[in-house]
Amino acid sequence: MTTTAPSQRPHLWEVGLVLLAMAATFVVSVATNLAEVRGRWLLRNEGDNVDELVFTGVVGMVGFAIIAWRRSRLLGRELDRGARIDRALRETTERYRSLFDYHPSAVFSLDLEGRFTSVNAAAEQISGYRAAELVGTSFPDLLLPDELETMLLTFSLLVAREPQRFEVGFHLKNGTTVDLRITGLPIIVGEQVVGVYGIAEDVTEQNLMQTALDEARRAAEEASNAKSLFLATMSHEIRTPLTSVLAAVEVLAADDLDPGQRHLTDIMDRQGRSLLRLVEEVLDFSRIEAGAIELEDVDLDLAALVAESVAHHAPTAEAKGLTLDVTLDPELPLGLSGDAARLGQVLSNLVGNAVKFTDAGWVRVRVSQVPGPRPTILRFTVADSGIGFTADQHDGLFDSFQQADSSITRRFGGTGLGLAICRQLVTAMGGTIDVQSTPGTGSTFTVTVPLERRTNGSGDARVAGITYRESV
Repeated sequence: MTTTAPSQRPHLWEVGLVLLAMAATFVVSVATNLAEVRGRWLLRNEGDNVDELVFTGVVGMVGFAIIAWRRSRLLGRELDRGARIDRALRETTERYRSLFDYHPSAVFSLDLEGRFTSVNAAAEQISGYRAAELVGTSFPDLLLPDELETMLLTFSLLVAREPQRFEVGFHLKNGTTVDLRITGLPIIVGEQVVGVYGIAEDVTEQNLMQTALDEARRAAEEASNAKSLFLATMSHEIRTPLTSVLAAVEVLAADDLDPGQRHLTDIMDRQGRSLLRLVEEVLDFSRIEAGAIELEDVDLDLAALVAESVAHHAPTAEAKGLTLDVTLDPELPLGLSGDAARLGQVLSNLVGNAVKFTDAGWVRVRVSQVPGPRPTILRFTVADSGIGFTADQHDGLFDSFQQADSSITRRFGGTGLGLAICRQLVTAMGGTIDVQSTPGTGSTFTVTVPLERRTNGSGDARVAGITYRESV
């Protein structure tokens, strides 16, 4: 059974009455005609024809009644459908009105002149104005003067059906100003833009925090630059006289000295060169921080590069009773192009650390090629049987001025810059550096660096005190 809204029932009664009146008129007309016809036909004794006419009239009345009933049902259905549409429209309107009213952000609408037409409770709370005060007020009148031109352009884009996201300074009722981040959307009715919706958030505190962070970052960068400049200047001033001292020690050591004097000159030379390496590390780190490191691309002899990088630490390894092994892959291309000085610096630093932190056992250096197309990628592996370190100590290992543990600094010395410099240089060369370690067992550092192959160069620069192996 179809249901009809109460508001539509009076109309149905009116329609029903009209249909009943039409049906009654038709019945009276048919009955009158039947009586007249029956009178004439009875005189002629033609009763059968009269019965046929009566039957025809009854059929006509029934048909008319059926048509009237069907039309009334169709009309009722249309009225019921209209009621359902009205109800759905009302529910939709109420739903969107609830979304507008209870949205946690400030929501408002403007007409094409930029005047407020509606605001929600959050907009009242943020602005300090009541809805009645804002409706009819021009939105641009509440903005900072230097933002009006930008706002006019933004509004024109919204009217052109282009959603916008922007920030403005907004005057509150209490006289203060807040930063509002607004998402603007066009209001389209019947294919026509009739206004603009705005959804606003107060981002004043967020902007203040960002400004403070930017200022702190600038101050930190200035302090870092000042520190780097100071370190570079002081390191240079220290290195210059230190170089002269080492030269004098070398001249002195060339004389015929007794064992006691020879011991003293050896100490002077060893400690002086240790100090020189420290100064050079600080200089390198300062240059890297300042972005003053420029990589070279020259032909290099890989065998000679490895030999020179390892040879510097061979005497120390021999004095500690360590086995220093170097393994070169037999398929390794020797004629390569890259920055030989920086690559040798990285390798020398890793070998030096391995020798320093290993009291007994071995240090192994292996160079191999990573399979793949050009450019050639080399893998340098430096492993030792030294003190190792834990997984927790791994996190800050490549940070500047950091070592695995403070006790290491006291025992072995150093600035904690070596691995930080290695990582910076390897990254600059487009490579990677990683480490695996177990406390008490040792560490394995792995460096991969891409190099261009230019020539078929070869070489076999081997140094005494180092065990060379073909491959493992």
